[in-house]
Amino acid sequence: MSKETVVKNRIGSVSLQNRVAAPEDAAALIQDGMTVAMSGYAMAGYPKVVVAELIHRKNSGEDLSIHLVTGANVPALDEQLGQAGLIARRTPMCAHPWLAKQINAGTVQYVEQQMSKMPRLIKSGKLGPIDIAVIEALGIDEQGHLIPTTSSGLAHLLMDAAASIIVEINVAQPEQLSELHDVYLPEKSTQIQPIPLVNVRQRIGRSTIPVDPAKIRAIVIHDSPERAAPPPPGTPETDRIAQHLFDFLEIESHRIYDGSLPPLQLGFGSVATSIARALSRSPFQNLEFFCGGVGEAILELLVSGKATAISTAGLEMSERVEAIIRSTPGLSDQLVIRTGDVINHAETIARMGLIALNTGVEIDVYGNVNSSHISGTRVVNGIGGGANFAQNAGLSVVLLPSTGKSGAISTIVPMVSHQDICEHDVDVIITEHGVADLRGKDDTERADAIIHHCTSGAYQAQLEAYVQKARQTIGGHHPQLPEDAFAWHRRLAEQGSMLETHP
Repeated sequence: MSKETVVKNRIGSVSLQNRVAAPEDAAALIQDGMTVAMSGYAMAGYPKVVVAELIHRKNSGEDLSIHLVTGANVPALDEQLGQAGLIARRTPMCAHPWLAKQINAGTVQYVEQQMSKMPRLIKSGKLGPIDIAVIEALGIDEQGHLIPTTSSGLAHLLMDAAASIIVEINVAQPEQLSELHDVYLPEKSTQIQPIPLVNVRQRIGRSTIPVDPAKIRAIVIHDSPERAAPPPPGTPETDRIAQHLFDFLEIESHRIYDGSLPPLQLGFGSVATSIARALSRSPFQNLEFFCGGVGEAILELLVSGKATAISTAGLEMSERVEAIIRSTPGLSDQLVIRTGDVINHAETIARMGLIALNTGVEIDVYGNVNSSHISGTRVVNGIGGGANFAQNAGLSVVLLPSTGKSGAISTIVPMVSHQDICEHDVDVIITEHGVADLRGKDDTERADAIIHHCTSGAYQAQLEAYVQKARQTIGGHHPQLPEDAFAWHRRLAEQGSMLETHP
């Protein structure tokens, strides 16, 4: 197919067809020190060839760095731009070890934000002026509206806030994606109106993103398949965690939900992999998901008929996911790609009555969760939407292995070194050892339940001794001994293990 034909097929607005540019010419619009917004949400729908050109310029010796703003986590951008040293400032998530290392070294400034807060930060201009937005699309329709690819995320807000826009039209992305999007843009009003979403498969918006055509400075057409890294495999520990979860949910479903389950929110990682695989073997039917991002394992549940509806802000693209999108008839009746400001909104999360399934780096004996920082100082990733889902879900569950580093680390500690999710937003904690249902318990009862049901071996005895000492020494409603609590992290740093040793 000739370039002229591709342009006509993918750019319906005749007035925009003369803005097609080479990648290097489009990337030349981005200069050192600019604030650059890029599309992408939950590992999906991010720009590719303009990014490659920026990296080429940096590697060629140009003094070039940017403040990178996205709608959510975009590991590919953090890896590629971070490795090239192109990021001077990052908002709102860190999603790759390359960038985390630079942030922890103090060479990159990191503005960590919950996903639910990003819309108003963008609208209010509190992130500073956005010089240019680089947005991936399937194409542009006759009205000049953008057709999203594997995510729409917060692209509508980023383009509204940006002074200029570069559009990357990626012809490698399946055209069937155009049928999956639901872009909800509330009518302008002096009063805030409810989001009219009442079930997972409902559509309340449009399939395209309006954009001011005067802002579009360049359109790049390319063919770059999007491929996510393979999901991390489950482990024996995460498989046991998944089994404990389903034993718990089976009882809960009959006690509260009439034998079925409300929509599930699930993230990524080995725990999520084990849960998705266990769901395929579970007795539950007609499963629904309302997630920031979904990948191959969740879509397989849809193909098999185990799941019947999915709302997500991003599709993690693999060869199998692409095959499902291209070959599944009627997929748009079951799979909806929504904007991030709908998926992460407290209103929609609460209305769905979700079961939120989150993980963490560590939790403490009262249920506070650290999901982003090692020893309270070194970031490994951003908070994302986990806290917002936990706070507003019908049932908030935190799942994690009880130890790490071959037992050198206890993930259950006296006091978390950094807090992302508050104890008041955690209903249930599950490890490979069992389930601690914290609902209706006071703080001392919560500590006893977590220690008794979720900890392992010598760490259980250490935690019991710590809590007993705290109660006897300080007492009160929420007894803590900070010096003793943080001695666990000090032992890890000095001796390589949190285990107490005695001569």
